[in-house]
Amino acid sequence: MYELTAIGSIILTFIIAGLVCLWLPGIEKKVEARVQQRIGPNLSSPGIYMTLKFFFKEVLSPNARMPRVYNALPFVILLIVSVILIILTPDVAIYVGGAATSLVALVGLLKVEEIVYLFMSSFSQSIMSKTMPFPDQSKGGKHLDAKQSFIEQVSASRSLRLISFGSLPFYIALFIPAIMTGSIDFFDITLYQLLYGPILFTLPGILATIAFFVGFLVIINENPFSYMMGHSDVIQGPLFEYVAKYRAIYTMGHALLIFVGGCIFSTLFLGVAPYVDLGMLSLGWIGVISILIHILVPIICSIILAAAASVVSAFSPLYTNREILPTILGTSVVGVLALVVAVFI
Repeated sequence: MYELTAIGSIILTFIIAGLVCLWLPGIEKKVEARVQQRIGPNLSSPGIYMTLKFFFKEVLSPNARMPRVYNALPFVILLIVSVILIILTPDVAIYVGGAATSLVALVGLLKVEEIVYLFMSSFSQSIMSKTMPFPDQSKGGKHLDAKQSFIEQVSASRSLRLISFGSLPFYIALFIPAIMTGSIDFFDITLYQLLYGPILFTLPGILATIAFFVGFLVIINENPFSYMMGHSDVIQGPLFEYVAKYRAIYTMGHALLIFVGGCIFSTLFLGVAPYVDLGMLSLGWIGVISILIHILVPIICSIILAAAASVVSAFSPLYTNREILPTILGTSVVGVLALVVAVFI
């Protein structure tokens, strides 16, 4: 009976996550527009309407080296992000436990998600999924010893830089709660904060939040760190060729990633995991309040992350490698300082 209740709780958690996450792109675009004194799109347009619209578009076969693998990559992103949401839930920690429900699994899955963009850029060398009467080259020509580069190759090179050092502050911030609690397991981290209070309201937690936010902007490819998809030179980079249902799946995966980012923050820094525990209903009003907390806190965190990202995007220019490196180094120093304080606190 308990197993069925746990499965039902996880399914209900996914349903709520799916309903909420598709509103986040609209909130992001709306806040950015308001900051720039524009009206902006409807809240449902960038997420819900765009996803539904692309499902009814004509499917095109991309002019890619491995078209099936290329089209499968958005599904990989959606699957990875869904697995991250699952391992954050308490029941999975109880039944599975170990490294599968710890920071080790979280870091590994997020790194794979980042690497997928590198594969996207490597598998396709065409514009809008069609062979064009001119080559898709950003530089170079047919001359002796002239180096030629495709637009996607430029994006792949930029993606590799972001994977190598761009998201470093985010991963440093993830281990602040582990140092303070003495465990990398999600269940132990949430239990510690239930007993001693949220890590967010400590000095290491505040410093880690800064590093977490800057690193998360890199992971979701948001301005000012979206030069892998710079519209001025590489258009949308690896994403430009996705059409129809494949574009819809990517939109869903990216929106869910923003929501999962809020869930990661609420779990590690507030001690509130994203979970709808149906078994708590037997406790009456106390159980209902507990369920609402575990629903609303991750949702609020994801909305704050999306709104904060849109504010930064509205005011920031697109960074190149010259600006990204010192920004990442400076934020990493903040993360390391949080580590030092957490060790000696």
